[in-house]
Amino acid sequence: MIDGIGIDVVDIERFRESIDRTPGLREKLFTPAEASKPIASLAARFAAKEALYKALSPAHGLAWHEAEVINFE
Repeated sequence: MIDGIGIDVVDIERFRESIDRTPGLREKLFTPAEASKPIASLAARFAAKEALYKALSPAHGLAWHEAEVINFE
């Protein structure tokens, strides 16, 4: 059963400011493979992870590093 559908979006400049302002935020949110990506990619990955966490519900217990957004090239 689907309880709802949603979209998560991130303002890239605002996200950049957060990353620049908060030491360690990049390492907290992203795996080492993700952390080296450009800021636009990080913002998109953050939105994807945020959507996943919301879909799983607040009680999921998933840590940020337990989800990784990968590209198939």
